[in-house]
Amino acid sequence: MREILPSEANPALRSVSKEVPSADIGSAHLTKFIAELKALLAKEEFGVALAAVQVGEPVRLFIVSGKALARGARNAPDEKKKTVVSSVAADEPSTDQVFINPRLLKLSRGRKNKHEGCLSVRGKWGEVPRAEKATLRYIDETGKAHERGAAGFLAHIFQHEMDHLEGVLYTDKAVELYDDEDKKD
Repeated sequence: MREILPSEANPALRSVSKEVPSADIGSAHLTKFIAELKALLAKEEFGVALAAVQVGEPVRLFIVSGKALARGARNAPDEKKKTVVSSVAADEPSTDQVFINPRLLKLSRGRKNKHEGCLSVRGKWGEVPRAEKATLRYIDETGKAHERGAAGFLAHIFQHEMDHLEGVLYTDKAVELYDDEDKKD
């Protein structure tokens, strides 16, 4: 099985990822690869998404975990409010979502610094200016096209993963970086 590679051992993280050919969508090879990405992400306690390039495959594909999708349906923990606006029950599992050949269609103008980390840059955290809203167009693993808007936490994830596909790490955009042990809440 593949593994999530650290940034210093993964030169693909600094390249622009290539489109997944439409003929590959739904193929046994891509289906197996997506299953491997989902399994890797499921092992991560704090991981909420994973781009293919993080395992050394520079293709335009990322996965958002079901737990992140459920969390994104309510206010993110870094916001003061705790109101639940989702009909998803806390114990109801959400399915991971696959984004193939995503295109960023829209970002809101305002930016807010968000606490951010990365499975490819372990032990570091930072504050990164991110748009509060984002809209993507993408293809799912069955080949169906979608357009999805997001706000808050999910919009933040979309931007982080889209950066990966463009060869950009959050550390490139951070206004502040700190080591894991420096940030105690």
